Amino acid sequence: MAAFRINRTNDAVFKAVFAKHPQITIDLINAFFEFQGTELIVDIEFIDRELDADEYEGKESRLDILGRTASGTKVNIEMQVNALAAMGERSVYYWARNYADLRRGEEYDQLSRTVAINILGFNLFDDHKYPDMHSCFGIYDVKTGCQLTDKLEIHFLELPKYKGKCIKDMTRMEKWAAYFSPSTPDEELAEIAASEEAIQEAMEVEDVFTKDEVAKRSYEKAEKFRRDQAAQLRYARNEGKDIMLKILQMLKNKTPDEEICRHTGCTFDDVMQVKALL
Repeated sequence: MAAFRINRTNDAVFKAVFAKHPQITIDLINAFFEFQGTELIVDIEFIDRELDADEYEGKESRLDILGRTASGTKVNIEMQVNALAAMGERSVYYWARNYADLRRGEEYDQLSRTVAINILGFNLFDDHKYPDMHSCFGIYDVKTGCQLTDKLEIHFLELPKYKGKCIKDMTRMEKWAAYFSPSTPDEELAEIAASEEAIQEAMEVEDVFTKDEVAKRSYEKAEKFRRDQAAQLRYARNEGKDIMLKILQMLKNKTPDEEICRHTGCTFDDVMQVKALL
């Protein structure tokens, strides 16, 4: 075990554990495939990909893992800690980029099944309406529920919704959720690791990681980037609220739209959206 409480959603830790250890990654993927009742995988090939931006340099870096199974299924695993606007649309967009890779002369039926697994450090869906921590989306007829294709599969695992339970009653997915959740006590996690070999292996990798000075610096850099990003998001939300309140007050004072835009720096569309709230 590590000498300090490691953040397992940290990008550097996530990459160290999963991007270099296929058997651990296979177990995590199978926790989701097990739920779906689809065939479990026994092998995976990691696919090289370019990051969208330099790591931790103030721009978003997609530190995710893309692999292909022996049967051709592509699986993308992404860890996202800070709440993002339009997370659902974002996931569909990246799923589509991974899916649409036909070469000249190939037919549509040669497209591979593509699965996106999003592990979230925030609640994407209202926890009162959707209390389950795991959701899985596909393309279905809204009237009959008929599935159009089985080649789209997008999972979300919302870690704040994880609730501890008796270990012997846990599914493999619940054990992995406990592994990632910061609320899981060390003693309980040790018991879970004893019952799930891949989690035990993941924790052994962490132990090596935390003893490596270069890796620890990478960890701290990733933590700083995450904290800075969270602070920027909070500031943007608060700034947005202040502007909306200004627009509301000016509308109540019957200020012309052009003057509102000039004083607040917002667009006519912003004013229209606020007007819709009145």
